Amino acid sequence: MPTANELLRRGRRDEIWTKYCGFLDLSLDEFMAIQERLLREQIGLLSNCGIGRRFMGDSKLSTVAEFREIVPITTYEDYQPYLEDRRTDMLPEEPYTWAHTSGRSGTLKWVPYTRLAYNQLGEGTLAGIILASARWKGDVRLEENDVLVYNTPPRPYLSGVVLRALAEHFSFHFVPSLEETEQMSFQERIEKSFETALVTGIDVLGSISVVLVKMAERFAEGAQSTKPSARMLHPRALARLARGWLRSKLEGRPMLPKDIWRVKALQCGGMDTSIYKDKIAHYWGVIPFEQYGSTEGGVLATQTWNVKGMTFFPDADFLEFIPDEEWVKWRRDPSYMPSTVLLNQVRTDKRYELVVTNYYGKPLLRYRTHDVIKFIALRDEETGVNLPQFEFVGRSGDFIDLAGFTGLIDEKMVWQAIIRTGIPYEEWSIRKEYIENRPILHLYIEPQDSVDQEVVESLVRQRLRELNPFYADYESMIEARALQVTLFNRGTFRAYMMAKQAAGADLAHLKPPHMNATDNDITLLMRLSAENGGTVPS
Repeated sequence: MPTANELLRRGRRDEIWTKYCGFLDLSLDEFMAIQERLLREQIGLLSNCGIGRRFMGDSKLSTVAEFREIVPITTYEDYQPYLEDRRTDMLPEEPYTWAHTSGRSGTLKWVPYTRLAYNQLGEGTLAGIILASARWKGDVRLEENDVLVYNTPPRPYLSGVVLRALAEHFSFHFVPSLEETEQMSFQERIEKSFETALVTGIDVLGSISVVLVKMAERFAEGAQSTKPSARMLHPRALARLARGWLRSKLEGRPMLPKDIWRVKALQCGGMDTSIYKDKIAHYWGVIPFEQYGSTEGGVLATQTWNVKGMTFFPDADFLEFIPDEEWVKWRRDPSYMPSTVLLNQVRTDKRYELVVTNYYGKPLLRYRTHDVIKFIALRDEETGVNLPQFEFVGRSGDFIDLAGFTGLIDEKMVWQAIIRTGIPYEEWSIRKEYIENRPILHLYIEPQDSVDQEVVESLVRQRLRELNPFYADYESMIEARALQVTLFNRGTFRAYMMAKQAAGADLAHLKPPHMNATDNDITLLMRLSAENGGTVPS
């Protein structure tokens, strides 16, 4: 089959659209038929390997219903003995490459990709870029050697593997080059990519949302906030800066990235893209475009040219969904096995946790992603896409995903950070909050002795940075603290327990959760702290 480059050279842009974006024309029945066919193929591969037999036993499964009945829902811990050392003897097929992400307490989760799975990564990513730059159905605006600027983590993070896979499908001019980026720190990649782009321009931009906002804020602050470099003296860079300065002066405002670059497609990563959407569009002159994926599942879904809800790819993974009432039961009782629904059974305005089964010889079966989504429509009336449309809501369980690339911050990690400060305390709770639309961690803690708030904040920050280098990278990137600490008066958590007990709460819910407390929990704690007659911490 000809590549996108070959089709482009022949002027067959319609065939590029059909090859990479044709799934948007599927009916729901056609989508489900592809899902089931690929699952049956995967079952055949799994039946001949150790991981498959571990979860399927010796059963000869032939239908989707049998598969869902026999195979339990799994988590990474079920595969860790085989995957953390990158063993291949238990796998359905030999890996072509491996990717990793951060797991609980900063440990790495390794996932193998076969050659076919790797190819699907490239196809799905290119589909997203085509759609991000499209203005209507069938609009293919890419050209060979379009400049693709990115500042995402390199291999073996999935973002780096994705770029390598993408390069096999289309001849982008990557900035920085794929070879350079793997030798750079995160901050170096950001600086190099935008400095080089002053000369090359930007056609496609891939970034974490908060980076785009931070870059734009630096532009708005003026030239004094930017360190001069030799590359900025290049004639093309000087011309680009001069044109940008003139545009901004004509409009009577500070210079912004949109004055310098005319971006065709802007793809953002991180679960906070929706928070920054309006700011990014204002600064960069284009609405940020989202794709959804994970290291375990690959590239799973994409927005379309109207940049609204996301649509799942039919050939990425087999999809199941745990309704919110089911995963709430599971959280309260770990022995409970939740039921799932398929894509043709979902309802709108209802939250679901996604469960995936890999295709193409990857090893994960009925894998719990901890990702919570909400379907906003069963079809997209505006684009004519007859498939359910969803948006990403957040993470289930006791995790905090601060900014997409920071790694999952869990209870154990926070507990370790607090303990390592050496500060005696009674109880604590931490959650993600926003200060001026910037995500931060907010730690609420009751110390046993009088202690300065700044001291607690500094020590906890230091320990978190030691335990989670991804958190440290985030603070370096935003050039600000990503932790806020509130000290409670002595006796606050005890008063909370008494109030809950008086209200009839059961024993399991007398204390507020350590992770992701609700607004009501925090409001009650703040009120009880103010009312409490104990010692007020400094």
